[in-house]
Amino acid sequence: MSAMERADDSVQTLLFPVYQESLQRLAELPQIGQLLHSAALRPHMGARNAVTWFYGRQQGEPDIVVVGLGDKASFHPARIREAAGNAGRMAVKERRLSVNVSFQAMLNEEKSSDLEAEAVTAWVEGWKLGTYSFDKHKKKTDKPEVPTLHFEQETSTIIQEAIRLGEIRAEGTMWARDLANEPANHLRPFTLADKVKERFAGTGVDVKVFAGEELERLDFAGVIAVGKGSVFPPAFIELRYCTDDSKPLTALIGKGITFDTGGVSLKRDNDISDMRMDMAGAAGVLGALDIVVKSGASANLAVLVPTAENVIAGNALLPSDVIRYANGLTVQVGNTDSEGRLILADALIHAHRIGAAEAIDLATLTYSVVGALGTKIAGVFGDDELALTLKHAGEPFGEKVWQLPLVDEYESYLDSAYADVCNISNGDGGGAITAALFLRKFVDPSLRWAHIDMNGPKDSSSAKGEQAIGATGFGARMLASYIIDRV
Repeated sequence: MSAMERADDSVQTLLFPVYQESLQRLAELPQIGQLLHSAALRPHMGARNAVTWFYGRQQGEPDIVVVGLGDKASFHPARIREAAGNAGRMAVKERRLSVNVSFQAMLNEEKSSDLEAEAVTAWVEGWKLGTYSFDKHKKKTDKPEVPTLHFEQETSTIIQEAIRLGEIRAEGTMWARDLANEPANHLRPFTLADKVKERFAGTGVDVKVFAGEELERLDFAGVIAVGKGSVFPPAFIELRYCTDDSKPLTALIGKGITFDTGGVSLKRDNDISDMRMDMAGAAGVLGALDIVVKSGASANLAVLVPTAENVIAGNALLPSDVIRYANGLTVQVGNTDSEGRLILADALIHAHRIGAAEAIDLATLTYSVVGALGTKIAGVFGDDELALTLKHAGEPFGEKVWQLPLVDEYESYLDSAYADVCNISNGDGGGAITAALFLRKFVDPSLRWAHIDMNGPKDSSSAKGEQAIGATGFGARMLASYIIDRV
């Protein structure tokens, strides 16, 4: 049954999002004041992240839940998603079966069909994302169900479409989370390819998976080199969704390292289990495609996912190895733990080969970007206009990017004694910048390009707002919005 089916006559819970300034309006709504009885509405109940639960006092009387959105002057659309996620988790904890959401107190005199539709979309999105959990490998014992949502006027075409849009965005993002959360033994390169084929079967998306001799024929030198140490072979996944050839072809590229030990340059952390998320970039671009396709938007889009497992073996990539790429450049491998840029180089070359006018790559590429921007913001490099457009595309969803410079003087840090370029820097600092400069060497001058280093916001350590513990699905909604809104 759909989570948005009509409620029956027995309403369990009435939920009201409110600004701090509109809190008192709640008691003025018909029947609500009576249900609240003599309960006082305190100012802190309208504060951001506040969820206040008033339990029904007698049999058949619904609970009233007040969800704070904070100060209206500093309001951001992501606040609704944040509030919905917080409220959703509490409703799950309270084991409610259904929740009716009303925006009467929040919108009040500003109420319009467009504003209400936007609020419904955001609430559905935040509710589903906030109540998400990756527990498929756990023994499920008495797990509470996520309550169904109901809205005023939910039979109207406008509200139904708003609900559908929120579900599409959430489901694409949750799929991205599922992929990134999956442990390595359940997501090898070919497993990823199979999941992609299954997801887009019958949708009009053309899926090609290049492997073995085809990788050699197409000269995917980086993918071959990085993946050759694993018994689970590498692949290059190309998806095409072209419903409007009048638009320039956009290539979305996602780093798909299904697990990264660092290779011979072994990582030294005690627990590297989060390296299963080294394909969070691939998950993000695939989630974006899922949203674009299900929304029915017109697009001229290619999604490119080079995928491999970076492990140690007798035939694994070695420091000092030299890789020759399809564009003629040779690369000295200074460190096998800087493998992501080696496979992204193949994808950037291929983007030009298939006629893309622009390419956006999304990758968990460096820890340096975390030092620069923290865990909530991704770094974006490349074309100024494209970087700014991506910044605006991500803002409504709380997917933040900040442009960092491509400093030409740092290119000398990538010099190699016996190849055209080295895959690591010999300079002091600026690791995220030199990684981007390395990628730029594989971008054809005709290609408009942006690189997003999303290592910081790839995951969340706590359940708060629309985020759950684990992968965030970062980039899926931002990139989908960019594609959908492109004229």
